[in-house]
Amino acid sequence: MAETHEEVVKVWIAPGCIVCDSCETDCPEVFEVQEETCVIRPEAVTEDFTKPLTPSIKIAAEGCPVEVIKFETIQVEGPEPWAGQEEALAAAGPATGGAGVGRPAGPVIPDGPPDPKWAGLLEAAHTSGSRSAGGPVVELRPARAPAEAIARALPVDAPPDALEAAMVGSGYVRPRAGAVERLRIRAGVLLDAATVTRRQFNVVLAVGWGAMIATTATALGALQAFMVPKVIKEAPSTFRAGRVAEYPEDGVYEQYKNTQNVWLIRRKGVLFALSTTCTHLGCIPNWLASDQKFKCPCHGSGFRSDGVNFEGPAPRPLERVKIGLDGEFILIDKSTRYRQELGQWGQDGSELLV
Repeated sequence: MAETHEEVVKVWIAPGCIVCDSCETDCPEVFEVQEETCVIRPEAVTEDFTKPLTPSIKIAAEGCPVEVIKFETIQVEGPEPWAGQEEALAAAGPATGGAGVGRPAGPVIPDGPPDPKWAGLLEAAHTSGSRSAGGPVVELRPARAPAEAIARALPVDAPPDALEAAMVGSGYVRPRAGAVERLRIRAGVLLDAATVTRRQFNVVLAVGWGAMIATTATALGALQAFMVPKVIKEAPSTFRAGRVAEYPEDGVYEQYKNTQNVWLIRRKGVLFALSTTCTHLGCIPNWLASDQKFKCPCHGSGFRSDGVNFEGPAPRPLERVKIGLDGEFILIDKSTRYRQELGQWGQDGSELLV
């Protein structure tokens, strides 16, 4: 079976570069480190350029700490052209001008005139030995090719980072300022903004003190509102319930049920006031005129019109409150209660003869 080997035909950098300089150290012919990312050099977008640099490209990819260097290879028949040259070239070092592993020993000059589309790139081309193979260390010079030449020379499917490097090098676009430069600009703006006159400083100081005083006053007011006991406002226990003439017939009068929690009831020439609190668990019963009874909606206790319990869980009758006269007006005093089971109904104050 014929011997084959791999050669790199395309290389690119995926998103996520941390700008560690490792790739440019291993293979400066292909990779260029900028302020915020690393890119493929414009001249390294063809397979004729990348094939001889296959070992250096692979070493750079293996040494990338975030594994963003990607490449495509093809199988080529025959032995590796750079096989057995690593030690000799490394020993030669920069003193003898040894080229990197996989690089031709000298420039190959094609027959005939140069291709016009590469003319601009050739003007700015430079070489540097592969550091991974012991090549010479030379200063890298930025490309200064005409923008039109680069635009024509780049393949249609050139990697995005190669296209960006070509556009920056040609002057098509201006590279974005690095993080350090942006911090310097920001610091300069803040320093300019911080330069104020004495009068402006006094105004700012007064506003700051005013804000602090207002905040402190608000906090103290909230603390006082929290610490001081709240006074519960309740309706007075004594109130006038109109004149006797306003209750001409026997029945249940509910005009003070919601405001004073009292029913006024006239029955057989007697006027008395019943509390609206159920004697079971404190709910408020409803007067059912059709059934002539009070019915508690909570647990079903029932009371007759005189307040006596006859059904449900209520253990005793509704309580009466004190009733009397204040001149020609009826006076109710809810602070005094009368209970039927204690024999208090019929006592003075528990009812009013009319």
